[in-house]
Parts: sequence; structure tokens; C-alpha cells
Amino acid sequence: MATQVKLPDLGEGVLDATISRWLVKEGDSVNQGDVLLEVATDKVDTEVPAPAGGTLLKINHREGDLVDANSVLAVIGAAGEEAAEAPTEGAAEAEQPAPAQTKAAPAQAEQPQDTAETPAGRQPQADGAAVKASPVAKRVAADKGVELESVPGTGPGGRITKEDVLASADGGKAKGGAVKPLPGDLADVPALSVTRLAALYNLNLDEIAGDRPLSALTRYDVMSAAAGRAEGEPVTVEPKFMPPRAQPDQPQAALAQAAPAAAEAAPAQAQPAAQPKPAAAPQPQPAAGEEMVKHSRMRQAVARTTTQSAFSVPHVTTMWDVNVSAILAHRKAHKDEFAAQGVNLTITAYFIQAILAGLKAVPAANATWTDEGVIIKRYYNVGMAVALPVDKNGMGGLIVPVIKHAGDLNLLGTARAVNELAERARKNQLRQEDLQDGTFTLTNYGTSGSRFQTPIIVQPQVGILGVGAIEKRAVVVSQGRPLEANTGDYLAFLPMTTLGFSYDHRVLDGATADAFCAAVKDALENWPQ
Repeated sequence: MATQVKLPDLGEGVLDATISRWLVKEGDSVNQGDVLLEVATDKVDTEVPAPAGGTLLKINHREGDLVDANSVLAVIGAAGEEAAEAPTEGAAEAEQPAPAQTKAAPAQAEQPQDTAETPAGRQPQADGAAVKASPVAKRVAADKGVELESVPGTGPGGRITKEDVLASADGGKAKGGAVKPLPGDLADVPALSVTRLAALYNLNLDEIAGDRPLSALTRYDVMSAAAGRAEGEPVTVEPKFMPPRAQPDQPQAALAQAAPAAAEAAPAQAQPAAQPKPAAAPQPQPAAGEEMVKHSRMRQAVARTTTQSAFSVPHVTTMWDVNVSAILAHRKAHKDEFAAQGVNLTITAYFIQAILAGLKAVPAANATWTDEGVIIKRYYNVGMAVALPVDKNGMGGLIVPVIKHAGDLNLLGTARAVNELAERARKNQLRQEDLQDGTFTLTNYGTSGSRFQTPIIVQPQVGILGVGAIEKRAVVVSQGRPLEANTGDYLAFLPMTTLGFSYDHRVLDGATADAFCAAVKDALENWPQ
């Protein structure tokens, strides 16, 4: 019997994914567990393994397709077996009986129905309710700018499918007339989100939206704006009326009553002439000896999150020099013991344990800022930044897997978790949940030789600790008062590192941030042997 290939669990809130590439083709023999394809979401790339062994009978979606979480990607069966057609999106729902509707059917049958002008015999929605359409069909309709009411449904019970929407879009039944054809480089753009498309074409979403909320923008709006800019047209879409915002002392009920009246009065009032928006700056084109390298999904995600954090959080960074002789001596004494248990005892594990000491000393460093107050986290999920391989142009990526409940782990457990997450990150095998719910982050830029950086906070966290390169430095060791000369002072060459702690100044001040660093320093310099 044929086996369907579906997406693995991508985590809470992830409803779809983009197919990055297929590693097999139709007719290939596969074993259970073999990787069939790679898919991508906004945060993580995931491999899809074969749920069973056999022959890959059919591939239902191509590379670049945006697929629903419940879509059937492919079918595996015995050689020569006929692959059943993949069920249409929402077909399973349509086949389920609806008790409430069944009971009401006789009453509905007594009422005259006018179906002469409704496509495919669908009944008009007199009460303004949404037409019957699968979730994917609704999303594609929004992307293409297609009115669902004008689309004939070919699914069970007249349900509109994704194919119906695409067929109508091709036929020109889009909002406001025919869908404007896009240039070739836009027509073949893979299914990206609105924000990622805007970043891809360097467009300002506020300019495109005009008076509309950003949440109302669709992919088609962004792609049309990109096409319009190429032809010298304004990069805006038709604005919609927006009700006035509520003032602090204005009841919501009064605003709700005022909005419809304002909407009716708006056409009658003379509207001031809209100020012309400045034309988008021409994009630089590569000259002789230059090459345009398109942004990867990873680079776009890093740019988006770091820019948002840098411009929305008041960053302050404090530096602390730390003598790491104690942890290096402990690692040398116990490295073989850990290796016998299959664990590579890295310096990172010591720093995570020291971070826990700092978070317990200053709980506000393990928190989230809100307008109502500071949410203190009484659990410790420590993220660790992992650099991904660099390409030929010197461009790489960064991902932050999270060690969940790190406070429950000893040094061995922490080292094992560090090993596993780092290995899975480099092999592109992280799950969505591996990147979620972090409460504090460690970044070890010292592995590349850097002494000091000013790391950017991973929101909604309030702190990130950076670790510089460990190197021998000349340090004055005092036998008397530290700031007074005495004959007992001498120079020692000690392994030192510099910590860079960036913190959210809305939550932590200089004194509390330094108290956190002091606890980290004390844990590292006085590590029990």
C-alpha cells in the first residue's frame, strides 16, 4: 500500500514551508529514514525523511513551492504500483459530516434558492459569510489579489481549491481588473513572505501600504510595487479608510460607534490632496568588476532581527577581564574522563554554567521587558550562537539553538547539550522548537580570534554575553594593596579573556549589569578543582 510523505512537525505556529530542493527523483528507490528533500521556514531548514522504504512513485510539489503543513509532498510504494492522487486541500474537512447543517437542511430546502448567477452552482452567501475555500486557497487568493466570490469551486461540495484560484488569476479575475503581468524575474519568485519580499527588492512597506495597515499587504502588492518601480510608476497601492485611533481617555465603545459614521462621511468631505511620496532611490547596479550576490534567507533573517533589536532596545555594553586559569586546569584534568562518556568538554560548557551563576545572582538579567512590567523568568533556557559555514564570498550565517532548562544540568549534561546542538546546527538538522523560548544568550566570538565585540541582544531577552579570545597577557599580581606600590608586586603571564555583556538599559543599570558580570567572573576564576 502506498505511503504518503508529509512535512514533519515544524513547531507551534508554523503553518507552511517552502521546498528548497529535492534530493531524489520519481522512480528512485529509497529506504526508510533516507532524506528525500529539504524544506525551509522563516527560522530553520529541515530535512524530510522517508516514512517507509520503496519506490518514489510521485512528487506532488516542485522546488520553490509553498506547501501547507498537511500537504502530501510525495508518494512512496512498490515498484509499478499506481500512485493515488494527492487529496485536495480541505477535502478531508469537506467529507466530514456537519451535524448542525444536516439538521437544518430540511428548513433550508423549503426556501427558494437562486443559483443562476453563482459559479459552479455555489449558493450565494446572503449573510456576508466567507465562501467555502481551503486555507491554502485563501492564502493564494490574498497573494494574487483574487476575489474568492468570483472563483468557481471544483472541490467537494463546491469548495474552492488552490488550483481554482490560480486558474482564475490566470484568467484575469483579480481585484480591480486583470492581474498585471510581472516581469520575468518577478514572475518566478519563490513563495516568500511579504516582509522577505520587501527586503529582497529593497522596498519600504510603509510606502507601499499608504494608509492601509501593514497586515493588509499581500505578496502581490509587494511584487506589483517592484514591477511598478521598474517601469517608473509609484510604488503604492490604493489606500483604504482607517478609523481614528482611540485616545487614552476615549472609550472603545464610543470609538466603535464613531468609526462607521466617519466612514460614511469620508466620501462627502473634501479630502486634502495627498502629498506625493518621494520616488524610491534607484538601486545601485554592479559595475565592471563587481558582482551582485542575492541575499540568502539566512542573511535576510539576521538582517531583520538584528536591525529590529538594535533600533528598538537601548543597548549598553560593559567589559570585564577574566582569568580563566581555573577552568583550563579543570578541563585538562577531566577532558579524558568526559571523552570516555562520549562528550567533548568544551570551554563553552563552563561559560554556560557561569552564566547560570550570574542569572541566579541577578534574576532581572533573565527577563523580558513589557510596558506593564518586567517578566522575570524562573527557568533558564540559554541560547548559544553557532556560526554556519562561510561560502566562497565570505558570507555565512548565524543561528541560535537553545539549551532548555539549563539550570537542571551539571557540567557533563551541559557539555553534552552543547555538543548535540552545535552538531545538529552545522548539519542543518535543527527543529523549530530548538530555536524557541530562549531567556539568555551566549556568543563566543573568541573562537575566530576576536578579543572584543559588542553583541546585539536577541529579543525579547534583556542580555547577551560575548566571550573573546583566550590569550596570555601580562597581569600585575599584587601582594599588598592593589592600588599601592609594594615590593611584593610581580608580573604574571596568565590566560585571560574579555567578556562583553550587552544589556537592555530599560531593565538593567550599570550596577546590576556589573553585579551579573561579577558573579560570572567569580564562578570562572574560582572553579572548584
